[in-house]
Amino acid sequence: MRPAIIALSLGICLLVTGCGKSSEKVYASKDGNVTVSTSGDSQHMTMNSANGTATVDINSNGGVQATMPAFAPLYPGAKVTSSIVGSNNNGTKGAQVSFTVAASPSDVIAFYKKNIDAAGLPQTLNATEGDSMMLVAGKDKKSVAVTVTKQDNGSQVLVIWGSD
Repeated sequence: MRPAIIALSLGICLLVTGCGKSSEKVYASKDGNVTVSTSGDSQHMTMNSANGTATVDINSNGGVQATMPAFAPLYPGAKVTSSIVGSNNNGTKGAQVSFTVAASPSDVIAFYKKNIDAAGLPQTLNATEGDSMMLVAGKDKKSVAVTVTKQDNGSQVLVIWGSD
C-alpha cells in the first residue's frame, strides 16, 4: 500500500510542477528537423517543418490560431473548445474547429449555408438525423463540412475546412 501512495504522490507532484510550462523539442526527420512546441499546460502544441512552410497548430484551450475563410467563418458568439489548424509547403491550409453556441442547429446550418452559397460552393450533402444536422460543400480546392448537434443550451458545432 505504501509504494502505491508514494507512486501516486510522485505522479501528482510531476503533474503539478509541469503545469503552465512551455517546452520545445526538435526531432530529426529524413527531410530535416521538425520543431514541436507546447505551452499552457500542454493545451497548445505547434509543429513546424524544417523550412517553416508546413505547420500544424493544435489547441484544446479554446484558441483559434488561424483566420477562418469567408466561406466558413466562425459563428457569431461561438465559444471555441478546440482547434487544429494546418498548412503545407504548397500553400494548402485547413482547420478543424469545435465550438458551442447558443443557437439551434437549424440556425447554425442556415448561417453556414448563406456563406457557402455566397462563395459559390455547391452543396454535396445536407442531412438531418435526429438532433444532428450536417452540411458539406466544395469546389475548386475549397471544401467545408459543418456538423451540428443540439445541446440543452444551444448547439455543439464542428467545422472542418480546407483550401488552396
